[in-house]
Amino acid sequence: MRLRKFRVRAYRCIHDSGEITVGDLAAFVGRNESGKTTILQALTLLNKDEVISELDLCDEMFEELKEEIRLAEGDFELNQRETNMVKEKFPNLPEVKKIKIFRTNKKQEVQYEFENIKISEKSDGSLNSWENFSKRMLEFLETIPNHLRIQINTKFFEDPAPKNQLEFDTGLSEFSNQFHVVAIQDTKVIEEWEKIYAKPENQFSNLLSGGSEKLALENFFSTQLHPRFVYFSDYKKIYGNINLNEYIRDEKRERGESIEYIEEFDKAETVRNLFYLAELDINELEAVRDSPSRCIKLLNTASNRLTKKLNPAWKGDPIHVELRYNPGNIMSVVISDVHRDGTVTNTGLLNRRAEGFKWTFSFIVNFAAETQRAELKEAILLLDEPARNLHPTQQRGISDLLKNLAGSNQVLYATHSPFMIFDYSPGNLLVVELDKRKHLSRIFYDYWNADDKTLTPILYGLARGLVDSIVDREIGRNSRPVIIVETMSDSMYLNSFDKFLQDPNISMNPLNVVSAFNKNAVLPLAIFYRNHGYNTFVLLDNTEESKQISSQLVANEFSPIQTIIFEKDGKLLESIEDYLVLEDYLYAVNQTYEIKLRQEGYSNLTPELVISKKKKGVVEDLKSIWEEHKDDDWNEFDNEEITRYICEKITLGETDFLSDKTKDQFRSLYRLIAERIRQYQNAGIRTDLDKFRKPQKSD
Repeated sequence: MRLRKFRVRAYRCIHDSGEITVGDLAAFVGRNESGKTTILQALTLLNKDEVISELDLCDEMFEELKEEIRLAEGDFELNQRETNMVKEKFPNLPEVKKIKIFRTNKKQEVQYEFENIKISEKSDGSLNSWENFSKRMLEFLETIPNHLRIQINTKFFEDPAPKNQLEFDTGLSEFSNQFHVVAIQDTKVIEEWEKIYAKPENQFSNLLSGGSEKLALENFFSTQLHPRFVYFSDYKKIYGNINLNEYIRDEKRERGESIEYIEEFDKAETVRNLFYLAELDINELEAVRDSPSRCIKLLNTASNRLTKKLNPAWKGDPIHVELRYNPGNIMSVVISDVHRDGTVTNTGLLNRRAEGFKWTFSFIVNFAAETQRAELKEAILLLDEPARNLHPTQQRGISDLLKNLAGSNQVLYATHSPFMIFDYSPGNLLVVELDKRKHLSRIFYDYWNADDKTLTPILYGLARGLVDSIVDREIGRNSRPVIIVETMSDSMYLNSFDKFLQDPNISMNPLNVVSAFNKNAVLPLAIFYRNHGYNTFVLLDNTEESKQISSQLVANEFSPIQTIIFEKDGKLLESIEDYLVLEDYLYAVNQTYEIKLRQEGYSNLTPELVISKKKKGVVEDLKSIWEEHKDDDWNEFDNEEITRYICEKITLGETDFLSDKTKDQFRSLYRLIAERIRQYQNAGIRTDLDKFRKPQKSD
């Protein structure tokens, strides 16, 4: 189940967030005290076991809170498996694909709404529910002889529904044993009971809870399908030596009294997580610690497990983690650097490493263990600053970890870092701002309309190094036209071939070529430039993603003239590489991958081989060939590496491999761009920039 929209009201600094759409991997960006943490914590109110504190209600909304207010509500989308589960239990209902869950200030329990589905609230004796089951059992007992009935304890059927399979099995088994003892002389009564006991519909897994269809459906969602919000915020640090005596005392809640203990041994949770990842049972260790060979074997196995689980999230050279048992019941955590050539260096205690290293190690241990221990699947993970204190390289490691988790979970996280923003789609990137006068948090779905200072990390992520020029309107008004391209390769080709052709009639000098960070950065980057006074054009390839970008540009008041699709002789092209003659491009490919090709028995890749793949464009054809040789360690085809080779040759003047036809085809691209700019200027299109100008804020 995935959260698709949410709204928060009257919770701490949030009066009303408005209806917010979120994706599967969404980042909340905002300055300190803007309300990012509050939003994440407000969503935990949708957990069915969460308790609302009066202190969390917004003081400024005292009057509104006299009435019932939905503090948090979420619209959820069921996956097909969940829809099928509901259909199996409630075959007479239409398919349930969406549900709204909310919690109010007047009721502690979460509540459900099933929009556009008519559900009966009347008592229904035909439901296979615990209530009807227990009623049938009591009615059956009324039919047996009175001298037997008065001896039978019916409390199991009169109590509330069992919470789980074990409670049900235990209670029903005890009742059945009692029944057999009481009715041992009456075989017919026992036969009737055995028939009831054996019916499949009377098994706990088949029983619903609730006397009406609506109540039964709500209870089914509560027990079987209610989403879990898991909040992570406190990332404790682990040190090099672990005193197992103190750890065991803490596990038994036998806390020490010393100041040192209180200040420094607030890490039992992290130690527990470390042992969990290593699959190390402290009792098993206690049993073998007096046998050196068995102890070493146990710890070596645990160390290898731990290393294997930590390295996927560790960027840079891999590390090896070794757990060593020392006299005095001390466990040491020893870290080594493992280099790509296989050498191992820098072996030593964790506490001798830099603070940033220790924090990174501890975070990955805690986060990996908590998510694995909970067996998180279809959960909604809420992370408050998961990359704090981390170097950008390690932040990318954490972002990879989040991407992996997002496959089977939904991940919402707060961050200040541009290195933790990797999806610029609305709904996957949300901005939080605080109105200091009213002390209200506001969430921007169309994040490019937020305050420039709030947007700074996003702007650096979209196009690092260009922020200062983008936000100054005077620079925009007085600058040459800007052309936004999708990749660094596009920018390199445009600039290099402009220099190479040296044709004053089609020179790109009147343009600023700006490479977006990635495809989903093109739209917001173009909007930012346009909003700050630049005449902005966008150059796109002929892919489905690019077609969507083109439609979104028009929806954001761009003229169709400003969107340019690669084309040649009236045919749309998949990439800028398709402007090169195939033989010319393959020359660069064969030179770049010469050693790799020779090792696999190729003298050169031929045009015939590439064309035979019949993909969309030369780049996709080559990627297909590389994919076929994945098991031969060809890795992935890197078209940017080929771009760099071609552009470097142009710089050095070594361009004999480039044919006149390739030059003419690039000339046609420049003519297309120049023609669009002239069309735009001649059409006299003027964007009303004043409507994008933000009002000056008074201090």
